[in-house]
Amino acid sequence: MSIGSFLMFVKDQPNRREGTMKIAIPMAGGQFSEHFGGAREFLVFYVDRKAGSFGPGELLPAPEHKPGSLPEWLAAQQMDAVIVSAIGERALLMLANSGVETFLSGGESNPSGLAAACLQGKLPRANKENSRCNGTHHGHDGHDCGHH
Repeated sequence: MSIGSFLMFVKDQPNRREGTMKIAIPMAGGQFSEHFGGAREFLVFYVDRKAGSFGPGELLPAPEHKPGSLPEWLAAQQMDAVIVSAIGERALLMLANSGVETFLSGGESNPSGLAAACLQGKLPRANKENSRCNGTHHGHDGHDCGHH
């Protein structure tokens, strides 16, 4: 997706801040969290839609993790996009139904690099085929993370 088509997608979403796009990055221990449900906070980049630029970001504490809490919280914060390494199907569907676009990190872990790659259209959109959280990379003893 190009920056132009992404900005058009965001522009068409209701209840979004005028002139500003919000991109959320899940974080834990000061690092990009590969486990969406394990995020302790989200680094939010506020993007100037006209300039396509963003500042250093704001760290917001995440709510306690329970099924559905993070997608609901991100929607309530009026995020336009979230960038993840992997995400469960339920969380992905909840985000999509709330108008929050979900992108895959593609191996990048630097938060500002992720936001820039998203704006440049270099990150793939997450879908149920390419973003499946299989539970093996973050201590879920093999369950499929369908509850996130």
